[in-house]
Amino acid sequence: MLSVIRKVLFLLWILGMFLCPILSSPERYATIEPQSGEWQTIAGEPRRSSQAESFLRQVLDSTDATALSVAIVRDSHVVFQQSMGIVDKITNKLVDEKTVFRTASLSKPVFAYLVMKLVDEGSLDVDRPIYRYLEQPLHEYPDYADLKNDDRCQLLTVRNLLSHQSGFPNWRIMNRDRRLDFKFTPGKMFKYSGEGYNLLKFVLEETTGKGLDQLSKEKVFIPLGMTNTSFLWEKRFDGHFAVNLRTGLRRNIERTKTVPNAAASLLTNTADYAKFLLAIMNGKGLKSETLKLMLEPQVDITSRSLHAPQGTDPKIHETSHLAWLMGWGRFRCPRGEALFHVGFEEGCDNYAVVFLDHKVGIVLQSVITGNEGFAPSIVKELIGDVYSPFSWLQY
Repeated sequence: MLSVIRKVLFLLWILGMFLCPILSSPERYATIEPQSGEWQTIAGEPRRSSQAESFLRQVLDSTDATALSVAIVRDSHVVFQQSMGIVDKITNKLVDEKTVFRTASLSKPVFAYLVMKLVDEGSLDVDRPIYRYLEQPLHEYPDYADLKNDDRCQLLTVRNLLSHQSGFPNWRIMNRDRRLDFKFTPGKMFKYSGEGYNLLKFVLEETTGKGLDQLSKEKVFIPLGMTNTSFLWEKRFDGHFAVNLRTGLRRNIERTKTVPNAAASLLTNTADYAKFLLAIMNGKGLKSETLKLMLEPQVDITSRSLHAPQGTDPKIHETSHLAWLMGWGRFRCPRGEALFHVGFEEGCDNYAVVFLDHKVGIVLQSVITGNEGFAPSIVKELIGDVYSPFSWLQY
């Protein structure tokens, strides 16, 4: 009997030696165990975690994405969260629960929430000109010297900066002379601008005497339990950063180690971002009147795409009631009102949408090498969203 047991154990050991390299191979995607859950789409169709996981694996295997993470919230719970893929193509390390992703412009709604927290506390007023918060005229600060002798600086407010009505270009480096300027009078129309968000970051830091990374931790990340999130690179992210360094992004990524960017430098994962979506859906952390203010439409959208001039497609507002709030885009559809934001740039495809009437939301993050644009298929399959303005976002 003893010899039989020894033979069985020996065979199991041999089998283990054979299987372990296969199961640990970087070609096989590790995943964070999904929550066992069921939910309904905004159309009332049932979905299960196993179905969602299978679908996401198909997406990952059929595209050039190397990592993919999705979280779905409904009412006051995270009903699904899944991450899969490899951290990067250089090390082939597998994604795990500590992995963080670049959010790109999904940074903006989180920063807007931080700003509204300060509004809540009485530290900021959305309509007070920002120059009144500064000890010197805006143009006397080195980053804003280009605006000297331009009185339009006095019209800049929290409201028009957060709703992309600052009049600034998206980024000054897009100008031929790389200087910051006004394209129109602040408050007159919509023009997507990261510069506007970074100016407001500067105002917050000057007013409070604290950096964006410290403020966001104190006011947002710690209260919401976002334990793997930061606007600034932290040592703990070493080896846990999902990115493709072969896309020419190394310089931008290196900057996040020293200079936080309110519009684009947030590092997080969908497990954490889902907590933020729940706070927005359920009004956590803000007074009801402040949340209402944040979610009020500030400017109608009449452009054919996100970066196109206003007036190029007046019907877009008539058909989808597309507008911009303080921190979010908004559309209306047969399923009610929804908030949305995109984080689509070289190396990543990120998207978040929240259907307020149904209290259903989804956030996805990915690492890509090309221009896949697979967010439309994911939100359609997992929450039944066929209404997000992906054509306007130029997917």
